[in-house]
Amino acid sequence: MTAAAGVRELVAAERARLADEVHDAAGHGFATIAMQAGVALLMLDEHPERVRESLEAIRSTSAQALGRLRSALDVMDPEPADHDLLRLVGGVRAAGLPVDVEPAEPYVPAGLEEPVYRVVREALTNVARHAGPGGALVRLADGPREFVLEVVDRGGGSPGAAEPAGFGRVRAAGGRGLAGMRARVTEAGGVFAAGPRPDGGFGVVARFPRDGVCLPVDGAGFRGDV
Repeated sequence: MTAAAGVRELVAAERARLADEVHDAAGHGFATIAMQAGVALLMLDEHPERVRESLEAIRSTSAQALGRLRSALDVMDPEPADHDLLRLVGGVRAAGLPVDVEPAEPYVPAGLEEPVYRVVREALTNVARHAGPGGALVRLADGPREFVLEVVDRGGGSPGAAEPAGFGRVRAAGGRGLAGMRARVTEAGGVFAAGPRPDGGFGVVARFPRDGVCLPVDGAGFRGDV
């Protein structure tokens, strides 16, 4: 089995586990809500006084289901304690995806640790799902005017290719996929872009200004030297 195939297998297994967790957390509650809504519709004309009972049950059950779902998501996606990029990259490498980091000892400015960590984690997850065997590059550049983060895959597609199917899918409300990365960067005062690279593959870039001014970026702005 190739490294890329091994990563895809691990991702598929993890997705199945997460689906089971979400189903266990909220499936019963949603089924109860659907049943009570059906009862309310049947009672609406002939016994309107009993509709209140169903609505109360829906309100109570939905609150409980939402609480269980939030608890499950907190367990599945806990806030990292130290935002250690090298530890994160090490785990991805151990799963079979080659990842290079430039510089070898990356520096992240104070206050940007959380959004940078989240973007790198999500971007590497997408590379593992959709890119070829070339692996990925995480590049961080700290300049006098801005801090720049790039995550690119090395060979996931042909030059100028469209975004791979599913790469940018928003997996859940609240912040996964490309929309989630963009939201985290924007909340931190930065600018985010994603798109195909001129020499093939796909990349994301986040720019965080030092002085409140940041040049806009777009999907065509990725460097082709990796």
